[in-house]
Order: sequence, then structure tokens, then C-alpha cells
Amino acid sequence: MAEEKKPKIDLKARLGKGGAQNVSVPTPIPGTGAPTSSPGGAGAISRPASSAAPRTPVVAVPPPGAPIGPPPSFGPSGVPIDASNPLAMAVTNPFRMSSPAIAPPRAQRIEVDETAVHKARIGARKQGLVVGLVAAFVFGAVGYVAGSAVETRGARQQSVNGARILAADVTKAHDTLKTIADKVEDGRISLVKERKFPESLAKELGALNVDFDGAKLAGIRFSGFPQDTSSNLIEFITSVQSVNDRKTAVAGMLTKLQKPITEQLSGTQTPSINYVVLLGRRDMSGNAYGLLAPLTKAIEVSNAEQIMLPAEFEAMDPVSRVTVKAPKYVSGNLDKPAAMYVAPHSLAAACPSETSGQIAQLGTQLAHLVTDIRGGQAAPGGDQVIESKPGMLDRANKLVAGLNSVH
Repeated sequence: MAEEKKPKIDLKARLGKGGAQNVSVPTPIPGTGAPTSSPGGAGAISRPASSAAPRTPVVAVPPPGAPIGPPPSFGPSGVPIDASNPLAMAVTNPFRMSSPAIAPPRAQRIEVDETAVHKARIGARKQGLVVGLVAAFVFGAVGYVAGSAVETRGARQQSVNGARILAADVTKAHDTLKTIADKVEDGRISLVKERKFPESLAKELGALNVDFDGAKLAGIRFSGFPQDTSSNLIEFITSVQSVNDRKTAVAGMLTKLQKPITEQLSGTQTPSINYVVLLGRRDMSGNAYGLLAPLTKAIEVSNAEQIMLPAEFEAMDPVSRVTVKAPKYVSGNLDKPAAMYVAPHSLAAACPSETSGQIAQLGTQLAHLVTDIRGGQAAPGGDQVIESKPGMLDRANKLVAGLNSVH
């Protein structure tokens, strides 16, 4: 048997089940953008009516800025679509709605609230001011700390320099005080023990002065001074002033009492009769007594071996405070009013004269001045408890040590 020829399988027909022949593919017409369709078979493409020869399809390019819409839809007005053909469903969707043309973006006007802008500017300005103040405070604090450190070092160095200057001044004051104490002690020994007036002492004390007062503290920085050193410094200034005042007073007494004390100590002073005893008086019990009465005028005695007395004494009654006259007693009954003189040396021994009291007073002042400078020591084995008193020399040494310790 003749071998039969196998029939050719049409894949397109099987896939589309014959419906693909009825599918028309729209082709845009140049210049119009409208597609044309042809109901021909598979692969049939519609051609523009104005041209018989095949041409390459020209796609119209829209001008720049024009909106580009979706491609035109393939609606049911064309060739019917086979629902069983998947390619046909891919080509066109009968349920797809044509999208409206997208309008170009329109320019929008943005309105800004000037009040909000003004507030924002104020807020930004305030924030900048706060930031500036904080930064200034930080830098200022750093600068202050650095400057304070430099200033503290400078002030401490000034304190050290001032302490050294004060220590040198206190040392000079110490030497002057020692010189004063030595001269005053020599004068006291001469007056009290040797019974000789120190004639040059007043002049020597007038030439000496302890030069340390409050003016020494001008311009001194006390930031590095210990508290006890500062207290000792103030106390030393006060004590120096007291010593200078006492020294001036002693020099004045020496000048005033030089002549009478010198005459009395040398024995060249002319003795005189200053008192008499009034006699001829009896008390209520009948006892005789006498009154010590000062003469209204002293009787000088140039020669103790030849004393010339007046016949009548004129004296002041110490009881009635009236002037009385009484004849010189020679002898006889004491019942009659009379008067006899009192020996000057006995009266000086019993009742020291003013000059004798001034000598004792001057010696006491000299001793006090020496004690203020050198200090006083308690007497060993005494009944009274007397504490030792530090003198100006000890205070000066302690103050110099404290000033030299400042660093």
C-alpha cells in the first residue's frame, strides 16, 4: 500500500482553535495616531488606504512636555475576541477601561505666614543668643580660672616679698630695742646703786627711735601669712608704740630732774630749815604736845656749825590753817608758847623730800622700760606666783621666724 502522507499540523490553528485568523492587530496611521484593522487571516496587517506599497509604520512622537496617555484600547467594536485564546487575552482586555489623559502639573502658590516667620526668626535669634552666652560663660570661666591661677601665684609671690621686707624691718627694730635696753639699764644702775645721775642718758634716748609702725604694712599682701604671724605682727606694732612712748616720758623726766637730783646726790645742795615745832600746848588730859608746822619762809643754813636763827618764827598752824608767831625756845617751862626748829637731815630721813621721791620714781620708770624690752622673769622661791613675761626682744625673734617661713 502506498504510504499515506501525514497531515501538517497547524499550531496556530490548534492554539487559537481557528480564532487567531480573525484577530486584527491595530496599526497606527501616520499623522493621525488612529489605528486601522483588517479582517484578513493570520498575519494580515492593515495598510493605509493612500498607499499601495508597504511602508514602515511611523509612530507619532508627541511634542516635549505633552502628556503621554495609555495606548488606545481594543474594544469590542473591532474583530471579536476568542475567549479561549490566551494570546488574544494578552493583546487586549475587553474589561480594561481607557485611562483618562493625565494633565500636566499645575503651578501652585505657597503662602507663608509672616508672623510665623517673624517668630521663627526671633526664636532663632534667642537660641543663638543663649548659645553665645553659654559659650561666653564657658570661655570666661576657663579664662577666669587661668587668670585666677596666675593672679594667685602673683599674689603669693608678693606676700613672700613683703614678708622678707617686714622681717628685715623687725630685725632692725630688734637691734634698736636692745640698744635702748642696754643704755637704760646702765643709767638705772648708776642712779640707784652708784648714786650718780646719768647725765647723758636723756640725750641718748632722744636719738634712738624704734622705727616700726603701721606704715610698714602699706602695700603688703597677707594671703600667704600664717594666722599667728599676722597676729604677732599687729601686737608687735602696738608694743613698739608703747615702748617709744615710755622712752619719751623717761627722757623728759631725766631732763627735768637732772639739776635737783644731781645737787642732792653730790651734796652740794644748800640745806635749809623748813619746819618748826610749836610748843606750849596741852590736850584735854593735861599732856603737853607739839605741832609740826611749816615755816612761811625757809631758813637757809650755810654753815651747820653756826646756824643763825631768828628770835621769832612765823609758821602755818596745820590745824587751824592760820599764820602764827612763836618766840624761839631757849630754856625753861614748856607751858608758854614757843617754837624750836626741826633738823633737816632727820626730817629727810623720816619724811623723804620731793627730790628723794623723784629719784625713786625715776629709778622705777627705768626698770619698767628695761622689763618691757627684755622681759621679766619670775623670782625663784617666791611666795607669790609671778609668771614670766616675754619681752620685745623675744617677740621680735619669734616674728622674724614666722615671716621667714612664708613661702
